[in-house]
Amino acid sequence: MKEPVKFGIILLVFCALSAGLLAAVNSFTAPVIAETELKNTLASYEVIFGDAADSFEEYDQAKLDAIKEKYPNIEKIFVAKKGQDVVGYGVNVKSNGYGGAMVNALGFLLDGDKIAGFRNISNGETSGFGSRITTDEYYPSYEGKSAVGPLKLSKDPKAEDEVMWLTSATISSKGALAGSNDAIKVYDEVLKNE
Repeated sequence: MKEPVKFGIILLVFCALSAGLLAAVNSFTAPVIAETELKNTLASYEVIFGDAADSFEEYDQAKLDAIKEKYPNIEKIFVAKKGQDVVGYGVNVKSNGYGGAMVNALGFLLDGDKIAGFRNISNGETSGFGSRITTDEYYPSYEGKSAVGPLKLSKDPKAEDEVMWLTSATISSKGALAGSNDAIKVYDEVLKNE
């Protein structure tokens, strides 16, 4: 009876020390990870908007929190500006693909209610299949599409509401589309009316 108690106490102490060590390491790495993700996101928006915008500001946190209540997959929103004028919005949205959670960035132009572009920020998709959502094969299918109403998948996306359906990556394509349509709803219902 004494041996199981002894081993239980040793295991409890070991677990407590491990948890404390992990918490300490996380306190050092979390800010670095967040800063790197922000840099990657802003670099993505610079590419998405090109010459249409020259600066990006984080959206008001209180307004973002209100949006997240209705659309919990929205992670961040950025205001795209040219000089002092607001020209559009960047929306980071989380969705699920074959490999789990992915975060995508969509840029919206107020002029003409168009999608400026799409970039993947992070994913766990299978290399060579689902990871094709991170390529120049996929990205152009979003550029210039209508930001009014939902998008749909097409193997040959020519209409204003069609984006590329990647063969052999159906789940990844559907996941990216679901997140994109959430971002479009937020743009249509909230952002373009500000």
